[in-house]
Amino acid sequence: MGLERIVVAADESEAGRLGIRAALAWSVPLGATVTLFHVLPRVPVAALTGGGANRGHGTDPLTALETWVTAEVAERPGQSVPAIEAGYGLPGIEIPRYAELVGAGLLVVGRKPRSMAQRLYEGDTADAVARRSTVPCLFVRRPLRVPARMIVAVDGTDRGVRVLQVGCDIATRLGCRLSGVIVERLHPGEPPGLAGAVPTARTAALQRRLNGAIEPLLVRQGDPSTEILKAAHDLSADVIIIGYRRGGPPGLIEAGSVARQVAHHAPCAVLTVPL
Repeated sequence: MGLERIVVAADESEAGRLGIRAALAWSVPLGATVTLFHVLPRVPVAALTGGGANRGHGTDPLTALETWVTAEVAERPGQSVPAIEAGYGLPGIEIPRYAELVGAGLLVVGRKPRSMAQRLYEGDTADAVARRSTVPCLFVRRPLRVPARMIVAVDGTDRGVRVLQVGCDIATRLGCRLSGVIVERLHPGEPPGLAGAVPTARTAALQRRLNGAIEPLLVRQGDPSTEILKAAHDLSADVIIIGYRRGGPPGLIEAGSVARQVAHHAPCAVLTVPL
């Protein structure tokens, strides 16, 4: 897995700054270069008339972003100021498009808390990015340095194995501990604890395949999104790694996939692996 380039969806909001700081911290153990990508709603008039994007006058968002990033990097010995690129259009479309265009190995996005009404009327940029991205996405909602522990949600399928491989690769390069969780759904009328005592064939096969590669591997029963979040809390995980299906309509998070619910409700960072 190539992690030599990290692209960050960058702006001067608090969420944008969280994403930039996380990317700068991860770039050191990963040995990666960082590029900041800022999306503007439209091409500035000055750019269309040959006057540039009004850079150098301190009034445009790119200049303000560059000023802040330069001051931030000055406090990090050995790091250089990342390049800043601009795109025009809808962030949920342009951010993953740019990451794919430049061959990024990781896309970092600061995630803002959003109410149901905001998601309905304004959309959810983070979800739009995850559904379109062909590269893993790290969504950051609170300060994040190099994590001490990550937890990966696995299910024993071939797609689940890909998620596990990405998780193992990143955890190894970051030098952090990796745990796992697999959730078995309870069936109506099933006695409590039976699933834990008699794991499904898929769970048993996964345990044999892993052979202790990640510790611990938690086996939970119940609603997948709820149990994944509980497992992350119980292990004090800094990052949840989960597979994320590409495509599909935005819709409601509450009615969406397990991954979308986890990504929206997790208090910690979430790393999505495109499926």
